[in-house]
Amino acid sequence: MKKSKKIIIKLGSSLLTNKKGGVNKSVLKNVVKDIVWLLNSKKEVIVVSSGAISLGKGKLNLNNDLTLNESQAVAARGQIELMTAWQNEFKKYKKQVAQILLSPSDIKNKKSSNNAMATLENLLNFSCVPIINENDTTSTDEIKFGDNDILAAQIAKLIQADHLILLSNVDGLYKEPPKNNKNDDLVLEVNSINKKIKDMAGAASKLGKGGMTSKIKAAEICMKFKCSVIITSGLKESPIKSISNKKTKSTKFIIKS
Repeated sequence: MKKSKKIIIKLGSSLLTNKKGGVNKSVLKNVVKDIVWLLNSKKEVIVVSSGAISLGKGKLNLNNDLTLNESQAVAARGQIELMTAWQNEFKKYKKQVAQILLSPSDIKNKKSSNNAMATLENLLNFSCVPIINENDTTSTDEIKFGDNDILAAQIAKLIQADHLILLSNVDGLYKEPPKNNKNDDLVLEVNSINKKIKDMAGAASKLGKGGMTSKIKAAEICMKFKCSVIITSGLKESPIKSISNKKTKSTKFIIKS
């Protein structure tokens, strides 16, 4: 990542929140510390963060499945908790954050996408870290990204990012699901996404919601404009810095010239 300038970092709900519906403080602490390291290395960093609905359910003491309208209301409550958590952690390093909520129409519409890009560029110029989430309060099942992996890829495309880092609960793409993989057979590098890669992702995704399939779709979007994608675990002490030091397990999606 030494030569790269623009980096997108995405965290999912299962990584950022705990079973009690609160913020996973150790994950947040480690990720923010590494982001600050990137900022001090003159990198431009944009965060795509899930977690609003999970945190909202925790604050409202809801354990049941929610309807779409209920989820939208819960997201509105949880988004406050999500941004407060990010703000408080970055505040320790005297760094500013800003909230951006986007829907697919914001990306598809040229005028809206240009406005979004201008906002992002200005925030980066102001040394402010943009924290992006899908606008769950207005999105519908028919009109939504469906997964923040895809949103992160679309943002990467919008600003022509150099790297997209997808932080997960696993080290990357395995040839078999990690639970069944006695040989710890991690795919270290992917140069093209074919049926074999998609089948591996499909098997892994059966173990969780969204999962690896959406990450492969995100990688597919990014590789078309030569943005490399890295999938790695966000549960480590230095999940991002260790990638740069080549000391961590990960799957890298890279187009070789």
